[in-house]
Amino acid sequence: MDIKARSKAMREILTRLVERARGAIQVKVFGDKVILDEDVENWPRCDVLISFFSTDFPLDKAISYVKLRNPFCINDLPPQALLWDRRLVGAVLDHLQIPTPKRLEVSRDGGPQVDEELKRLMKSKLGVELGGFRVTPEVSLREDGNAIIIDGKVLEKPFVEKPVSGEDHNVYIYFPGGGGRRLFRKVGNKSSDFDPSLNHPRTDGSYIYEEFIEVDNAQDIKVYTVGTDYFHAETRRSPVVDGVVRRNTEGKEMRFITNLSDLEKSYAAKICQAFGQTVCGFDMLRCEGGKRCKVIDVNGWSFVKGNEPYYDKAAEILASLCMRVSASSGRPLPAAETPPQDSFTWRLKANVTVFRHADRTPKQKLKFNFPIGDPWTQPFVRLLNGEKEEIILREREQLNLVARAVEEAKALGACGEDLAKLTQLNNALFSKIDLPGTKAQLKPVYSKRQAGQARRLTKLTLVFKWGGEFTHSARYQSRDLGEYMKKDLSIMNKEALQNVKIYTSSERRVIASAEVFATTLIDHPPPFSRSVSSSPTPSPRSSQDGNSSSLSSHSKNGCHLQTTPPALIIRKDLLDDSNAAKDLTDDVKKRLKILLRPGEPEKRPELTWPKSMKKEPVEVVKEVIELLSSFRAIMQRNFETMDVDKIQDQWCCGDEPWLFRERWEKLFEDFCDVEQRKFDPSRVSELYDTIKYCALHHRQFLFVIFDENAGQDKNHNQGQDRKLHELYGRAKALFDLVAPQEYGIEPDEKEEIGVLTSLPLLKNIVEDLEAARNDGGSSLTLYFTKESHIHTLMNLVLQSGLPIANRRIPELDYCLYERNFGRGNSDKEYSIKLSLSEGAHSSNVLDSTLDSRHSLNVQPRRKLTQHLPYSLVIEKLSKHFGRLTEGEDTGTDTSLLETIQSQVRQHISFNDSSSDGPAPEVTPVLEMQVGKP
Repeated sequence: MDIKARSKAMREILTRLVERARGAIQVKVFGDKVILDEDVENWPRCDVLISFFSTDFPLDKAISYVKLRNPFCINDLPPQALLWDRRLVGAVLDHLQIPTPKRLEVSRDGGPQVDEELKRLMKSKLGVELGGFRVTPEVSLREDGNAIIIDGKVLEKPFVEKPVSGEDHNVYIYFPGGGGRRLFRKVGNKSSDFDPSLNHPRTDGSYIYEEFIEVDNAQDIKVYTVGTDYFHAETRRSPVVDGVVRRNTEGKEMRFITNLSDLEKSYAAKICQAFGQTVCGFDMLRCEGGKRCKVIDVNGWSFVKGNEPYYDKAAEILASLCMRVSASSGRPLPAAETPPQDSFTWRLKANVTVFRHADRTPKQKLKFNFPIGDPWTQPFVRLLNGEKEEIILREREQLNLVARAVEEAKALGACGEDLAKLTQLNNALFSKIDLPGTKAQLKPVYSKRQAGQARRLTKLTLVFKWGGEFTHSARYQSRDLGEYMKKDLSIMNKEALQNVKIYTSSERRVIASAEVFATTLIDHPPPFSRSVSSSPTPSPRSSQDGNSSSLSSHSKNGCHLQTTPPALIIRKDLLDDSNAAKDLTDDVKKRLKILLRPGEPEKRPELTWPKSMKKEPVEVVKEVIELLSSFRAIMQRNFETMDVDKIQDQWCCGDEPWLFRERWEKLFEDFCDVEQRKFDPSRVSELYDTIKYCALHHRQFLFVIFDENAGQDKNHNQGQDRKLHELYGRAKALFDLVAPQEYGIEPDEKEEIGVLTSLPLLKNIVEDLEAARNDGGSSLTLYFTKESHIHTLMNLVLQSGLPIANRRIPELDYCLYERNFGRGNSDKEYSIKLSLSEGAHSSNVLDSTLDSRHSLNVQPRRKLTQHLPYSLVIEKLSKHFGRLTEGEDTGTDTSLLETIQSQVRQHISFNDSSSDGPAPEVTPVLEMQVGKP
């Protein structure tokens, strides 16, 4: 399935395998569309097949394909069915004399069901008898409740209760005296919960009961095989300890390599051979100081995550195996036997992706609306210099013009509240003028066009902003995501990498994300390999006319390889902010309070509110305010009594302690200094954004400055750490509830705001898809934008009427959407698939392990839809096109195409004062991939 075949670990191994074989091995990913929808006669032919069971995978269909084409299987297919039933796995392990915990079985389903052919196979291969009817035994708890009795056999507590299904991870542990622990598939940073009421075993199905093994160092062991001679083993904290999952910088569970004894290696080789799984994983426990070990589960196909030496060795072994198979007599290469109809198989043809920019510093702003009729506002009107559109002032001398306008306005009679606002603006200018990302935006609003009348200036807004700058983490996030896409397409269809177009908004952090991504995608030295200064630097690449073909190429095996990153094309009309939906979004933000009403999440199933949060949103807001009030007093005291400059040795992203304090003081004012009934829910986004940013970039300072015992020669207050975790958990729950609704609460609002904000982008995407369908070649089209466009574009997709598999869209700060196209037996047969990723995301950044890169790893894609007919998707997406008539006034005269040359001088300023070394927190958003035969 795509989710497995295109996972990071698989990409790493397959790309290495192809490189090692120097062109002698070609990888073909069948893909979901082929596997699920095509008959096996239409599946591609191959010499060597990698196929393994996962969710939704049709194992019986794959077995039929093997019988038809007879490829060499890395992992034998029929024995994979044994892994579905823990009773069968135990029977095979017993036959192999591999030690397992003592166990008793309760079969209420008549026993494990085994295909007759598989029975014969295992009988001839191992001499083991599998299956057979089993009578449901008598099951009871002993009187004292501390043992289970099954047909007279006694198993004392603590014992482990496992569902017989290998796909069911709801494993329970029962402790003597009462209570137990519920284990489950990892959810965020949790893998188990203690339940004091867990006393009686389940009676609703078939279960295995095992003795509880006291393991060494509270660890269990994951063992991975690649053949019978190479084994890799890692220890991890056992989920039975506290259920907390420790994660590394890539968001993976923290594990530590361990060596296997000769006896343990012999068990690994036996398991690999007996189950016919060359690439295999199993779980093992060590006890009695390492003198004994017991195997507790066999998982089948499993890869080590994030281990480069393992990737290298696995690729070496698999490449050698493939070469031996292709060289064996009687097995011609696929090209020699492929009939003409094989050319009709589905394949990836093109890819279109929309990304949100990479990690940024928190944005802060002051906003001022000027009454046009008052004389004191004229100095600000003159700053427009006749421009009809928004202007941005960034340079120091430009910002000094704003300061001069403030003084002129005061002299012209500004008074009262207006004077107070001007003083606030002047103070902000004075303190922030030299900070990275400081800018002033002047946004004029003119009357609508009328025949014979000039447009009048009716409103002028000045927004003074600082922050929102591309961080040192962002460079690595963009680079890593570019690397992921390059490896993915090199497997799926490398021709797409020879025809690349990249569009970006005019914002500096967006352009920077696109630029770093592009240099990695096309194997070009990344821009951050140069020395980076805080001074603006012009881009060496630009597009003057929208043509992104400024390439140098050479021919290799008849294929023109793109070696220079394509020119970035700025499309302000598609990807920049617009004022068209401002009035609507302002109105929506005023009504966000309705989301906090009791029972609202139950009334609106589309809202995201965690079931674990057993309180109403309004109660959670109250708790957040109480927590912030407590932290406010602690922070103010610590700033007064401690030498805060010594809390943290290094500061990155241009930050300093006084900026940290200012940022949090603003949050305290917004939450604590207003009546709760007047609380503005839109402030939740700033709180969540700030906690995440501080947890990634200034975690040490964050924990110390909010520690009530800091600087008092007392032990660190672990309870205070828990309070920060509580604040983060509540802020995230409120963010997930509120943030997506800022772009429309009701469906018609979501669509209308989406049309006004992202309809041009959606139209362009549909044009890209149609061009990909009609063009003979393969292509890759990328768009880089900001979060508002992601939400509104996603709303258009959700409101289009497409059958959506997952409507509870997660946090979109780093999200990826993908559409896949394929063409089958005729030129007109295409399909589209949408998928998404949470991007660089962690369920709890406060617990994530970080290195100097201060970043999180990009999450894998999840399907948003199944494969859908091309015509259906185009029809549904196009339904919005009639909502905005051609030439309708949206309050903008922006030209359709802007050159990057005029903007880039203002964006290549990375402002990195830390050591290099971050990971990806980039924001992939919409990716579409196209396939044809």
